[in-house]
Amino acid sequence: MSVSGGFRVDGLISGLQTSDLIEQIMSLERRPLLALQQQQSQIRAKQAAWRDLAAKVQALQTAVANLLNPTTLNGNTVKIGTPNAPITASASSSATPGTYSLLVSQLATSTVARSTAPISADIDTAAPLAAAGLRAPITAGTFSINGVSIAVDPEVDSLDDVLARINASGAGVTASITTVDGRARLQISANTPGGALQLGSAGDTSNFLSITQVLAAPRNGDSITGMASLTTVNTTAALSNAGLATPVSGRGTLTINGVTIDYDADVDSLSTLIARINASDAGVIASYDPLADRFQLQSKRTGSLTIALSDTGTLASALGIADPAAQTLGTNAAYSIDGGVTWRYSTTNTVSDAIPGVTLTFTGTTADPVTLTVGPDVDAAVNAVKTFVNQFNSVLGAIRAQTGYDAATKQAGLLSGDPGLLSVATTLRDRVVGVAVGLASSYTLLGQVGLSFGKFGSAVGTTDNLQLDEAKLRAALTENPNAVFELFAAQPSARLTTAGDIVSVVGQPRGLPTGGRYEIESDGNGNLTARLYDAAGQLVSTTTGTITPGGTNTTLIPGVTLRAADTLTGASSTLAVSNTEGILSGIDRYLREVLSDNGVFKLRDTGADAQLKQLDDQIRRLQDRLDMREESLIRQFSQLEQTLARLQAQSQALAGHLMGLMAGSSIK
Repeated sequence: MSVSGGFRVDGLISGLQTSDLIEQIMSLERRPLLALQQQQSQIRAKQAAWRDLAAKVQALQTAVANLLNPTTLNGNTVKIGTPNAPITASASSSATPGTYSLLVSQLATSTVARSTAPISADIDTAAPLAAAGLRAPITAGTFSINGVSIAVDPEVDSLDDVLARINASGAGVTASITTVDGRARLQISANTPGGALQLGSAGDTSNFLSITQVLAAPRNGDSITGMASLTTVNTTAALSNAGLATPVSGRGTLTINGVTIDYDADVDSLSTLIARINASDAGVIASYDPLADRFQLQSKRTGSLTIALSDTGTLASALGIADPAAQTLGTNAAYSIDGGVTWRYSTTNTVSDAIPGVTLTFTGTTADPVTLTVGPDVDAAVNAVKTFVNQFNSVLGAIRAQTGYDAATKQAGLLSGDPGLLSVATTLRDRVVGVAVGLASSYTLLGQVGLSFGKFGSAVGTTDNLQLDEAKLRAALTENPNAVFELFAAQPSARLTTAGDIVSVVGQPRGLPTGGRYEIESDGNGNLTARLYDAAGQLVSTTTGTITPGGTNTTLIPGVTLRAADTLTGASSTLAVSNTEGILSGIDRYLREVLSDNGVFKLRDTGADAQLKQLDDQIRRLQDRLDMREESLIRQFSQLEQTLARLQAQSQALAGHLMGLMAGSSIK
């Protein structure tokens, strides 16, 4: 056998299948490696199972936290009695239940300052079209009226020239200038009643009819009048050269609602001015309407509020907004919540002070009263509880699958027998069926509001999942939603009733055996003694601790942070404490513990990572040894072939020598 890199040739001398022999030997010696790799796969599978369970537990904790939010169970909703009513409404948890009759007679609108007249200069009909201030440049070429072609050259022809050419063309029309809104417009009229008025054709090469706004204008009687004036402001040219009727020059400052907008007429255009206004905090939206030839400022706020305007130059006058008469005041919303008996007004269409805890938004007026019913949002609460039930059952089902035994496949779950996981399932079940601590309300058990593992005496296997009696839950939420919330979400509390050397407390006491009060004595030197008394005044426990002036203590009362006065005088302090805890509050606390860095899920995950790393190291070392072993076997068999080759050569040489001797003997 020869070896060159990874290339092998089976024994040419020995006739042995050395590759097969080496592979068989290595296959036996790889068994420990395969065992380690299988162990790795099992750990990875278990780690994936733990992570999947952790995700399910996290989803359960999210569902629990949602039920601990007061707005979930004590939330309100507004039902609108009229379909498609122009009203939207929302209610907070503090909304006042009741029925209201809403009328909206007027919406709030914005104040608008708009040019009182066109702001561009009128056309000079005697100037060449290229210099006449038209809306856009006229292209040289021809246009047609009633099939008659008419030529135009904007560098030479004036508007008067073109009108004369139309009138002399024999097209059967008369072109003239008419004044609309103080500005010139082109008008083309048939010479005879009902005569033809066909403007333009596919063969036109000039845009004259389009630029003068008559091409698409409708016929009115025997005339077609341009849809807009012949001129407009050049919004991209400097203001001093934009074609404004009132000239603007030099620098100035336009002040809008107290916000200054500086301008330079020789640099700024109308477009840049509009952009600057809209980007400012002036509270208005600026725009220019080229068809109406008007500039406009519209207040972003609604209501009958004026837009405060001033200008150190002539820009406001040139834009036609300097005169207070240019402003059209907005309107206030007018509405009634008692069917029109009493009217109320608002500067906005969103009202939050008409019905306590309710926000109304008007999108239109109402012809008839719209009934609004404010009440508990039972549907949202029930849906939140359903989510909790589903997530709870998902967790228990997943734990059963991972820890149980499948009789059909005769296989146990990946995490079978894990005490930490079994403890999670047991604790969750125990807490769900447990009694709320310290509650003196209508409900102390979840079963009283429709949550249970089934009725007593239920068939085996039917009580594995948490079940919801929706009708029972709805009845409880309707009758006493606050009691349901307390059952779910009551929490321990600590309240400072007498301040001494302790001036503030934050947090929730943990592990209190009873409610009552803490008497905290201070010796003025930082030493504290806390005595817990129950509601009957009996001493329950005594703890000691220390604190510094202005400092904090977090160990004297577990879960509570005490803050000291800046100067310790030896004054005693009193805390009122309760050990109440709702069912879901307890579950939430437990879930946070098991999901924490010290919880079972994180510990199992980090433990698996450590095991996998250890196995990786073992596999790497073992693989190195196996590689060396294989190379050693290859060398040994190679040496065997070489030895056999030498022996064969020696044998052949000896045989040849003997044959030579025998041949010599024969000759004699």
